Amino acid sequence: MRGTHSFTSSSSSVCVYIYEGICPTNNSPKSAILRENGKHTRARVMMLLSPLKEWWRRWWRSKKKKGKESRNVEKRNPLSAIAYYLVVLIGYLLALDFFSDLGDAKNTIKNNNINNNQKKKTEFIKLFWFTLHAVFGIVSQLLVLKSDPGIVTEKNHKVCYKMFPFDDLLYEEGKSCRTLNIDIPARSKWDAVTNRRVCKFDHYCAVVNQAIGLRNLRWFLLFLIVNGALCVHGGLVCWNRVMTRIPKHWHAVKEKDFFGLFLPAVMYHHTRSMFSMFVLFSVGFGVLGFALYHIYLVSMNVTTNETYKYAHMRRVNKRLPKSERVDVVNIWNRGIVLNVKEVLFPMRVY
Repeated sequence: MRGTHSFTSSSSSVCVYIYEGICPTNNSPKSAILRENGKHTRARVMMLLSPLKEWWRRWWRSKKKKGKESRNVEKRNPLSAIAYYLVVLIGYLLALDFFSDLGDAKNTIKNNNINNNQKKKTEFIKLFWFTLHAVFGIVSQLLVLKSDPGIVTEKNHKVCYKMFPFDDLLYEEGKSCRTLNIDIPARSKWDAVTNRRVCKFDHYCAVVNQAIGLRNLRWFLLFLIVNGALCVHGGLVCWNRVMTRIPKHWHAVKEKDFFGLFLPAVMYHHTRSMFSMFVLFSVGFGVLGFALYHIYLVSMNVTTNETYKYAHMRRVNKRLPKSERVDVVNIWNRGIVLNVKEVLFPMRVY
């Protein structure tokens, strides 16, 4: 019995015993009928709700199944890659306008005493090399886009698992991937954009619309160098256009007062060319600087993803007492030559 409660009235005192919600003292036929009716009512409600419960269970199971399947489906947005192609196309069309700007070439030819045919030949040679450079830039982007970054699957899991040792700091042995149901290899990471686990994951690049990892880091470096140099090449084309259109006596001003008089005058009379040159130089040297940063990471055998983790570990170490600090050491650094060789000639994952 759970307890006893006494209720006192003017006529009598009734003692009610409660045992699991049923009063055993009341054995009248009326109470028995009420209990039977309550059981039948509950049974009817359960019969009505059972189809709804079954539908809910099936819907939830199908949703979980679709969620697991969608994680293995590659979902990449091609807009960033299309934007890259548009930028290259627009830049190339502007360059064509610069190269083919021969309407005022007569004055330039007279001033510089150059033959008209020789002038056209020189312009076509420059246009050919710029076109070849632009095509090479697009090819480098396609190489990264179509290359395998080093995808970890159930088939090649054992091969990827043996590639790199665990440092028990950034990567601990024994952890499992809930999506693939496999043990997580060292230096691998699940890419949320491409929905794949990549061996030696570096980062996801939106411009090439691809994850950068073990197998395609070399092509990504080639992409950065080629396209950075392409921007600088375009800036030089703009500067060459300005230099071939200015009067001859301006060159003397350029030697005497370049920043004070010559540069403002050139920017005023050739605004479009100078603005394009500054933009292209800024983007080009920025991309080349990014390439140098990645070359430095390659020489140290560390990925962009791992640099963030190392920085976090160092911040945590500063907050801890000296006795509790952990040594942050890169165990995969084998020297510059072997590190560069690992990127240029990566290990196979199959």
